[in-house]
Amino acid sequence: MRSEEADLVNKLSARLSEEIENLPRDGKDHELTIKIKGNRGHINLGHQTFDIKTAKEPPPAGSDRARECPQCRRCTWRYTQLCMHCDYNLQRHDEVTEHAKEQARKERLNLQTLKICISCVAIAVLIFIASDYLPVTLKPWAVTLTGVLGLFAFMLTTASKKS
Repeated sequence: MRSEEADLVNKLSARLSEEIENLPRDGKDHELTIKIKGNRGHINLGHQTFDIKTAKEPPPAGSDRARECPQCRRCTWRYTQLCMHCDYNLQRHDEVTEHAKEQARKERLNLQTLKICISCVAIAVLIFIASDYLPVTLKPWAVTLTGVLGLFAFMLTTASKKS
């Protein structure tokens, strides 16, 4: 687009915006006429009709672009930052929700690790106590198994502290 045409389009857009702002906000249809005089090169605007809607419209029912606002529970657009009804910050809500889910996942993982460690230590202690009652040929195996389970529990706790 040449600079002269771009300048004309910018002026026309500014004038349209100004006229739209001056329209009454009574919800009725209003006619807006802008007359352009003179020959402006190859731009032929002709007769145009524009529907200008100032009210916010929710997404179509069943659309994949719709979502429910967690604050007002009304249907709003999925990929906007603010709810169109109550201006709730949907983007921040999604970030906080994702962070909470990640924290819950980490807590579940830590709880599972703790259960495994306690089980390993309990089994190791039982094997160590029972080794006194085992035949002499099985005592070295019992002590070795106790050490392996203790080492495994230690490695699990060390790994869970790093993550």
